[in-house]
Amino acid sequence: MRTTTLCSIAALLLCSACNKRPPAPAEDTPAPAAPAAPAAPAGQPAAEPAAADEYQGAPVTGGGTITGTVSYGGKEKDTKVIITKDEATCCAACKVKEKMAGSIVVSGGKLANAVVYLPDVMKGKPMEKATVTLDNNGCEFAPHVAIGYKGASIAAKNSDPVLHNTHLFLSQGNKDLVNIALPTQGQIVEKPLKKGGVVSVKCDAHEWMQAYVFVANNPYAAVSGKDGSFKLDGVPAGEHMVKVWHEKFGEKDAKVKVEASGAAKIDFAF
Repeated sequence: MRTTTLCSIAALLLCSACNKRPPAPAEDTPAPAAPAAPAAPAGQPAAEPAAADEYQGAPVTGGGTITGTVSYGGKEKDTKVIITKDEATCCAACKVKEKMAGSIVVSGGKLANAVVYLPDVMKGKPMEKATVTLDNNGCEFAPHVAIGYKGASIAAKNSDPVLHNTHLFLSQGNKDLVNIALPTQGQIVEKPLKKGGVVSVKCDAHEWMQAYVFVANNPYAAVSGKDGSFKLDGVPAGEHMVKVWHEKFGEKDAKVKVEASGAAKIDFAF
């Protein structure tokens, strides 16, 4: 009887221990979900953040203007180029087979075809990336100096009844960018402008032909007119570096302070 009682107690204790299972491990508490990004309006692509080195355009409050002139007081004169082929098209009005190169255009001491620009502005007025057209007309490029925009396009046009090509080189490093063949009169071919800076333009078929396209990284660039004048508008208030570039005389720079809604003036002389 004693033995039976002890066995019964041991069996009860063993069953009790079996029923006491260890608690299940606690599950990790899930992190709160990040708020969903707002959806783009219907029919519009989602906006992508601008890269740190890309210009950001937005309306400018209190934008000012920078005006001035570019002058030349030196003795160097424009040179002449010799017409070596296609005289009927390239030099119909020439008394001899030569014409002016157009590299130094001065009137009353004022210098045309100089590029004036603000190199360091990365945020300002909206940048309208218009296509720049470069026409092969009379075996000359028109215009001789033009403003293009990084990310926009150049339209090469042939107004002549002879074969031309518009061959672009990045002046820094003389890097070959693109060679646009234009065998047909009236032909227009567009190509993107991917690199900023001064682009030299040649026609391999007519070696005297020369033009330049300044590919700007922002909308603050202008070419001086025949009277040497230039104007940059919508400029954010503050102090700015202003640079001027000319194909023969190189580059100069100066600083100017633009007040909110104010007008600043700066002149350059070569």
